[in-house]
Amino acid sequence: MGSTDTRPEVLLLTVDAGGGHRAAATALVAAADEKHPSFRFRVASIQDVLAPEDVFRRVTGRSIEDFYNVLLRRRGTLLMDPLLRLLHAAIRVRHRPLTRTFKRFLEREPPAAILSVVPNFNAVIRDAARLACPGRPVVVLLTDFADYPPHFWIEPGLDHVIVATDRAHAQAREAGLPEDAVFRVSGMVLHPAFHALSGRDAGAAIRRELGIAEDAFVTLLLYGGHGAMEMAPLARALRDQDPTLHVIALCGRNKHLLAEIQKDAASGRLTALDFTDRVPEYMAASDLLVAKPGPGTLAEAIAERLPVVVTRNRHTIPQERWNADFVAERGLGRVVSDWREVPGVVAEIRRRPEDLARFRAAAEALPENRAVYEVVEFLGRLVGRA
Repeated sequence: MGSTDTRPEVLLLTVDAGGGHRAAATALVAAADEKHPSFRFRVASIQDVLAPEDVFRRVTGRSIEDFYNVLLRRRGTLLMDPLLRLLHAAIRVRHRPLTRTFKRFLEREPPAAILSVVPNFNAVIRDAARLACPGRPVVVLLTDFADYPPHFWIEPGLDHVIVATDRAHAQAREAGLPEDAVFRVSGMVLHPAFHALSGRDAGAAIRRELGIAEDAFVTLLLYGGHGAMEMAPLARALRDQDPTLHVIALCGRNKHLLAEIQKDAASGRLTALDFTDRVPEYMAASDLLVAKPGPGTLAEAIAERLPVVVTRNRHTIPQERWNADFVAERGLGRVVSDWREVPGVVAEIRRRPEDLARFRAAAEALPENRAVYEVVEFLGRLVGRA
């Protein structure tokens, strides 16, 4: 039997390149289930919709998203920038057939509005919507702290963009969007479950669960959903430099990395875990986060008031470089140029508790992050007006 839900539908477009886009979509659906707005979400993958036009898959047998994730796992991020520009050139060349394919998809079930958490394809989405369902708003939600122009997130002619920083707001205006087309939210979209956690209680529970002493200084390592091989020597170096320091290494879906770190974990003060949806709890149990400057990771750390040490160098994904600059500018932690600097920086921070206090105060000075609910409320108003 079909659904009896007669509310207007918002098409939520996502992609599996990296984990942040899918995580944002999951968070929004969860918030909508909690708040019961005047619309309902229908989630679709842009890679599935445009699969007939995926030239990369025809040639290699893999989607561009699969290739992106392989680069992340194998530290091929130096190739990201040229490949990104090549992708943009290919999209421009194939703009008409891509638009036709997406237009046919929209015509089958025209939505009341479209929300994209997808980069790179928003000009295609915009033009297909104008043809298939004119007058229906196209909204782009940035899942990065800032855009990486041109043609990454923000395109001229979009009905609305949703941004989390002053930098992204300025970029939208520079791209020609009027002020009333730019909706500023209080932070990056986080899952409602994150807001339900009691940080102190959750952290104490995790420490008991992992057998970590109450007075231990806990450093959390998190390098994205696919981990990074430098985590193994880094975890050893951190653990060995200080007899009161405990390291929690979240290895994501990288089984080889997990096995490598687990070899050292037997000697104590080092915990290696595979992919988990309990990241906020592990953050609550930690005193310091060492990570790459991924937007989701940083947003959770900021909300948890957890100081950070992040790397920014030529291996940093292009669209994440400004995130590290944000950490430095806002005084949320330290930025290093090489992971080998991290143990010394962590030791320095430990010797200076006033630095930790300053980093936490900087996070507390930022607005409380209610972005996931703000986005749902904004869409409700938008669909109501439409």
